[in-house]
Amino acid sequence: MMFENILYATDFSESPFMLPCVGVVGKTRKIHLLHVVGEGARGDPAQFEHQMQEAKSFLEESLAGRGRGMEVDIHIMPGVPAHEICGVARRLNVSLIAVSYHRPGGGGDGATMDLIRNCDRSMLVMTPVSSNMVDKGSDAIDEYCVNLFRSVLCPIVGDPSLKLEAIRSLKEEARLGRIAFLCFSEDVSPMELMGEMKGVGLDSMAIKAEKSPLKEIMGAAEKVEASIIMVDARTEMGLALSLAGRSEVPMLILK
Repeated sequence: MMFENILYATDFSESPFMLPCVGVVGKTRKIHLLHVVGEGARGDPAQFEHQMQEAKSFLEESLAGRGRGMEVDIHIMPGVPAHEICGVARRLNVSLIAVSYHRPGGGGDGATMDLIRNCDRSMLVMTPVSSNMVDKGSDAIDEYCVNLFRSVLCPIVGDPSLKLEAIRSLKEEARLGRIAFLCFSEDVSPMELMGEMKGVGLDSMAIKAEKSPLKEIMGAAEKVEASIIMVDARTEMGLALSLAGRSEVPMLILK
């Protein structure tokens, strides 16, 4: 299960409601909260401990109120954020790293990009728009987060096998809606992709793309009202990096 064991890396800049948000998407059993104190960070180290304990308590109470009791622990450490996040993810053998991407120029965007490039764990990259949505209050968690996969946009540049495997897995734990394939590759049959989805009971559509991936994806995301974009970093690394810096839609980056 992709959402079974999540490492959530926070710098406390996102909405506090983002914490329970990632815990209601799928069948999560563990959430590890991590804060990396970067070089030159200001503030009393004891304050970080206090903030993390508050975050843990808020997360536990929010999830328990939804019948989603699960194991939550906290980790605080100094270091280079991307390096430490990936190291903890490997040590805890997490199934997913969740981060909230900062607007370009923010202190956390470099860490997100480094994780996409160098870490071997799949990532859920939430955006400032996501944070604003859940910041509307507790009800938004049920409206937005539970339905995070209501409209999935899948650009197909190379081999689609990892995405198809992920979709089958997600169907077992998340509320999965329509899958929209944006086909750039001439080697992949749109009809076969839709046939794969029909075989697992999912509604799907295929859009023939041109040669401008970033522009096409952003346009398709608006057209299908995508709630999330799925990218395979093994074959679409450049695309993953470009989208992570521009997309207002959350991303699931597969590794």
